[in-house]
This record gives sequence, structure tokens and C-alpha cells, in this order.
Amino acid sequence: MFAASDAGKRKGQKTTEFWDVDLIDSEGIVKQAKMSVREAMERSLNGSKIILRFNEELQAVGDGAGMLSGILGALGSDYSKFPICEKSWAKVRGKDRVYDDCIKEMFHFQDSSGRIKKTLLKQMGRSWKDTRGRLYDSHYKPTLTLEQNLEKRPEGILREHWRWFIDYRNDPATKAKCKQNALNR
Repeated sequence: MFAASDAGKRKGQKTTEFWDVDLIDSEGIVKQAKMSVREAMERSLNGSKIILRFNEELQAVGDGAGMLSGILGALGSDYSKFPICEKSWAKVRGKDRVYDDCIKEMFHFQDSSGRIKKTLLKQMGRSWKDTRGRLYDSHYKPTLTLEQNLEKRPEGILREHWRWFIDYRNDPATKAKCKQNALNR
């Protein structure tokens, strides 16, 4: 269901946090479980789903919310699901498929007119954008030639995708936009 990605590995990042979640099986039986995001992503839940609860503002609450946040971050930074060679999250294809195949398969919740889906996709998009910035900062070296930078691309990213991304990030218009965004923050 999920591909491994080194994009999510950061210095100082907690390695394992366990969440007390409720699982519901296909017969409606609820059981408690303690698991990490990694465990939830790596193993099948055997037809069970993690129950998500939401408050009046449709914000996920409880330990299920922590699990959801970790899963969304991992999905958004998985460049096998969301390639880095798009200018913006709005242009990325396959979001609905990942939502259906991963989020809906792993979590049990009632959506309210698609508002929850929109929020969850937005969170994945933020992770996707942040991951691209981290990949560029950690793997691109302006002192190297283009060819050397292509050879030092992150594992799992296609050469042509990395080339597109380097060209995009080094485009004067993109640099000006990044600079302006930094000033706006």
C-alpha cells in the first residue's frame, strides 16, 4: 500500500510514537490497539479500519488524529505516489486514488459533504510541498554541475523527474516567487 521514502527521514525526528486507537472490523466489532504510524502503514489491518472521530469543526481528535497526521505526512512525502515534477499540488494527479486506496482503506469515518476529504488532501499537499523543499535543500548543490546533481538525486526519484525539478527550482521566476513567499512569512 505504501512505498518507502527517505524524504520523511529528518534529523531529530522521533522514531516511534505509539497511538491507542480503536479498530472496527467488517462485522462492526470494535477493538483497541496500540500501534505506530509505521506499523499501520506496513501491515494490513486485516479488514479492520482505524476509527476517526471529529469535533464540531470537523477536526480529527484523539489518538486517531495523531495516527492520521502521521499517515498523511508519510503519504504526502511519498514521491512514488506524488511525483515532484509538478509546479503545484493543484496540478498533481492521482490524489483521489491515493485517498480512496489508502486513507479510506485504513480509516473509518463519515465525511461531511466532502469537507473532510478536502482537508485531508490539503494536509497531504502541505507535506508534498515541504518534502520538495527538503529534497532540494538536502540534495541539490549549486557548486556541482547539472550532471553531478543528477547523479546525486534522491533514491527512488526518476532522473527525468529530478532534472525537471532542478530546472524548475533554478528558474529565475521560481526563485523570485520563493523569495517573495519567504518575505511574506
